[in-house]
Amino acid sequence: MIKSFSAATREIDDVGAAVAEIKEALNLEKNMLKNSLGIITCFSEFDDTGVLKAICETLPFDCIGATSCLSSAGGETDQIIFAITVLTSDDCTFQTTVIPITESYGENIGSAVSEMFKKSGDKPKLLLSYFPLINTVGCDLILMEIDKASGGIPLFGTVAIDHTVDYSTSKTILNGAAYREAVVLGAIYGNPNFSFDMASLDESKIRKQKAIITASDNNILTGVNGKSVPEYLEEIGLTKDEIANGLNIIPLVVDYNDGTKPVARAIYALTPEGHAICGGSMPVGATLALGRLTASDVLSTTEKTLQVFVERNATLLAYSCMSRYVALGMENSAEAEKVIEIAGNHPYLLASSSGEICPLLGEDNKLKNYHHNFTNVLCKIS
Repeated sequence: MIKSFSAATREIDDVGAAVAEIKEALNLEKNMLKNSLGIITCFSEFDDTGVLKAICETLPFDCIGATSCLSSAGGETDQIIFAITVLTSDDCTFQTTVIPITESYGENIGSAVSEMFKKSGDKPKLLLSYFPLINTVGCDLILMEIDKASGGIPLFGTVAIDHTVDYSTSKTILNGAAYREAVVLGAIYGNPNFSFDMASLDESKIRKQKAIITASDNNILTGVNGKSVPEYLEEIGLTKDEIANGLNIIPLVVDYNDGTKPVARAIYALTPEGHAICGGSMPVGATLALGRLTASDVLSTTEKTLQVFVERNATLLAYSCMSRYVALGMENSAEAEKVIEIAGNHPYLLASSSGEICPLLGEDNKLKNYHHNFTNVLCKIS
């Protein structure tokens, strides 16, 4: 069985005060069992001021996580906040690793995962995963390599994000060290209970008009129904201004036709050639439709999903896409407040994300790992 407890601080400049506040709130002597793992989400400047490192150095267990532009735990929600949820157990164990994403990232991932399994003499039941937001390697490619190395162990987690325009300070975290170009994994061994769900787009806001992806290169979409991406988008009614300025908030809903739920994909940019750089793989032959996301959709889909998902004595981990944060406008903490309202006294951690990692159940009744956009992914652990 896994239990948890949380703490948060807004002390970004005073290292001593921040450490004292976290230690007092966590009350480790009372709450910590034999084995523990800290899960962190924080504003990126907590790394610059030394607070992140100082807090992790004072804790007697490994800590993993990522930066975010909005974090929530223990009923506290803010942009400029450090939040930690500690998983603790007498019969489950935890292990962590950091994997540099270089040109040989596939070899790095294979070696790191193999070494992790070798140390434990067993395979974990769940991998908590924190990916970097970088231009050189897409998240789907990283996910595929971890899948290959692990044999398809369920992956759940987030892609780092921050508050800057170019996301240049977004980092993954392991034990107080923050990384721009590295994956951080936390493995859970034993017999934990866990399950997944996600709040995505309102199905009524997805166009009925479907298309087929006819040309692509992994996450680069180059052809839809035999036309270029701009030609297809104009054909279905988008204006040139919408295509030029608003694509990153228009979800592409992709059905892989493999029995899993369709996934939402963001368009990050259009190249001069009219190719769409997307937030995940866009395989040839997949079915494509356009969706729409509004503030009311964000809150209604999260509420509907959580009401049947939250469970007494289970820890809730939630990572919600940056697009949902943007859609909420001035009320950008409303989704976190909805989580607090429904979760009640149940332990939870929520953070904004630039990409969400969560398995889906296929038609063979087996979990398959996916990278998502426009989604609030949920994992409950006990």
